[in-house]
Amino acid sequence: MRSSGALRLYKPGCAKAVKPSTSYTTLGTSGWTQYNALTSRGDVSGDGHPDLIARNASTGAVYLYKGTSAGKLAARVKLYDNWKGYRKIVGTGDITGDITGDGKADLLAQDTSDNLYRYDGKGDGTFAARVKVFSHWGGSYNAVVGVGDITGDGKGSFGARVQIASGWSGYKALS
Repeated sequence: MRSSGALRLYKPGCAKAVKPSTSYTTLGTSGWTQYNALTSRGDVSGDGHPDLIARNASTGAVYLYKGTSAGKLAARVKLYDNWKGYRKIVGTGDITGDITGDGKADLLAQDTSDNLYRYDGKGDGTFAARVKVFSHWGGSYNAVVGVGDITGDGKGSFGARVQIASGWSGYKALS
């Protein structure tokens, strides 16, 4: 998202970094500064195109923007009225893994009391009721990324945290 309110999609290619010369698609020319959370981790609606979840900063309303076959975004659909109580919202691939085995994109949400909740995707653009995953989790984390199963164990649960890198404080965002 640009300070002008425009939203761009960059596709640098596999294992390539985004550069000033990287080509992009403009998804919206204005209005995107109203959102303080944007997240995507795949196809939420089940149509085969990646979708975008956005939270309005002033109202806390959460919207789904379905991806289209033309590589653009369809008109928004409201999912929730007030998610101001969540400090972080993260889209993930199917994190329920072998617990449900559904392969549908899910959401994680961390509230201001550092409780972490999972919203299981239904595959139709909606989510099941939240399930509490952890209490007192991640209060010191400035970024949370829903990358999926990086250990390759196929399990939809969480183990103890493991440091995988350091020296990332110079980055503004991770995705």
